[in-house]
Amino acid sequence: MPPSYNIDQLPFDSDAPVPEMSKEYRENLLETRSIVSTAASSVAPSTVFRGKPILVVGLGVALSIALILVGLFVHIFVTHEYAQNGGYIFTAASLGSTLAIAHALGAAILLTLPVVSGLHSYRLAWHWLKASADTGHDTGHDRPTPFQLGVIMNLLNGANLPAFWGGMRYMYGIGSTKRSAYRPPILRRAMFVLALTLFVSHAYVVLDIALSAASQATSFTQLNAYDGAWPQLSRQINSSMCATSDGAVAAGINLCGLEVPGDAPFSGSLPEALRTLTNNSETNAVAFGNDGTAFIVPASIPGDVAFLGSSYGVLSSCQSITPECVGQGPYEGQLNLSCPATAFFNAAFDATTNQYPFGILDLNGQVYPIPYEVSTNPFNFGGVVSSQAYSADDDTFVGNTGFFAHSGIDYNVLTCSVTVLEVSYAYFNGTFTIDPWNTTASTNLDIVHALGAMTTAAFLQERVPAAIDGATEDYAAAFGRELSRELIAFTAALYEPAPPQEVQRVKAVLGTRIPLAVLVLMLVLVVGYCVLILLLTCTAAAASSASPYTLLARARLSSPLTAIHAAYARCEAHRTWESTSARLFSTETGLDRLCVGPTTTSAGGLAFGVTRAVVAPSA
Repeated sequence: MPPSYNIDQLPFDSDAPVPEMSKEYRENLLETRSIVSTAASSVAPSTVFRGKPILVVGLGVALSIALILVGLFVHIFVTHEYAQNGGYIFTAASLGSTLAIAHALGAAILLTLPVVSGLHSYRLAWHWLKASADTGHDTGHDRPTPFQLGVIMNLLNGANLPAFWGGMRYMYGIGSTKRSAYRPPILRRAMFVLALTLFVSHAYVVLDIALSAASQATSFTQLNAYDGAWPQLSRQINSSMCATSDGAVAAGINLCGLEVPGDAPFSGSLPEALRTLTNNSETNAVAFGNDGTAFIVPASIPGDVAFLGSSYGVLSSCQSITPECVGQGPYEGQLNLSCPATAFFNAAFDATTNQYPFGILDLNGQVYPIPYEVSTNPFNFGGVVSSQAYSADDDTFVGNTGFFAHSGIDYNVLTCSVTVLEVSYAYFNGTFTIDPWNTTASTNLDIVHALGAMTTAAFLQERVPAAIDGATEDYAAAFGRELSRELIAFTAALYEPAPPQEVQRVKAVLGTRIPLAVLVLMLVLVVGYCVLILLLTCTAAAASSASPYTLLARARLSSPLTAIHAAYARCEAHRTWESTSARLFSTETGLDRLCVGPTTTSAGGLAFGVTRAVVAPSA
């Protein structure tokens, strides 16, 4: 063993020769041995793995961080439904719980910074040991000066911005801080790892703030399986009505009971038709799909369901042909209308009935005298509408409404293509969306005949124009929608409830809108932090097993207690082999108390420092 010195016996002359280590001591320094303790100072060399506690700590820290991160993403994407829309994630997870987990993750990162620095200290201690056993004549390498050792201890123990700033001041000579001409690699490594961990922790704080600021609570609906018996939300033809009414009114024509022989042919169907038309029916109502189709739906739909249903409906496509039909002058006070043959509509005033035509058209453009004789689907519908709701000069058109002003009355000639449809639709949140792939023109002409029959009792010539009188945007489109609504409403008695194709329970959810970019950056940052912890854990475990002195050197590098012991405590040789800093100290008495203040040095100079107390002998 090389000679030992007390601190006050060490030469302070920088030019004085330093005793060289013996070859045997250098070899023993790096030899793998069991750590010497007070109980066994001569244990035989062994290859015991000493990194198990380090692996437990490192893996535990990395796993804890990873579990919180996984918990955040499971909370957003697994336990709750989610959807991506543009740069945002919409999740059913509440805003409060989501941000709470994100905050907990940030707190865990900040709390583990000292642990990460502690893991790194094992590798630094090993490099210090190797440099101490260097047989070369390099006076620097990985051996720090006393001041550099203090800087490294500050970096490892502080693990915060002030410690990092102190290291930066020394490394780059900022201010009046002393800086050695040579900066050992262990100092640079300590600075780099601390800078990396501080960057991760503070970057996460910034991202956490951004997540809190950009995320917001969002209300939306969630679809779940419907428990219990399905409500009867579709509509189908009452087959018994059609089966018992075949040929009752006209040979070969089945009106399904909507019109029956007798003095009151519509007494069984008209009441429900009128109630449906005015939204007073307890069973049926008319709804419009997204394409303008009017169809029969339940009068009352539960507010917590979404479903795929089927029904019957009418779609009318109308156009105004008034400019093609306006003649050259009045006829008995009425406007002379004469439409071209291509219009397939005879719009001339009928002096016999004293009115313009209005109804279902046959192939010659004449209104069917008996409407249930219509035998095609789709079929044509034509009508001349008169109104006094528009103001225009006589014999001029009223904007683009299609109305022509004449003798104080406005006239509009319209033709429509009307289709009776077997409708398939989706209902969600008050909206009906037609399924175009499963919605087709009905091939059941009994329904078309029945619809035609009901126009006799519907008084459509008065009802339809009155419902939209004064419309200015697109009168032909408004006319088509109202015509569809009234045609299907007057057949309401023909339908009965039926089960939907599919039904789901709708639940109102107060979820969260989360910026996707911030979430991805948080994921990358935390995963990188966990990888860093694992790397430091592996290097620490390897360093602790590389030499029996790594744990001792690590204590001198990272624990301030070792420096205090070396400077002021009683030195007992057997205690210096303890890897636990507290065990370096023997039992202390009053003689071990320290004083601080001005004192004199052995050379007679005045200095300020910490000294042992002088205890006067008892009398």
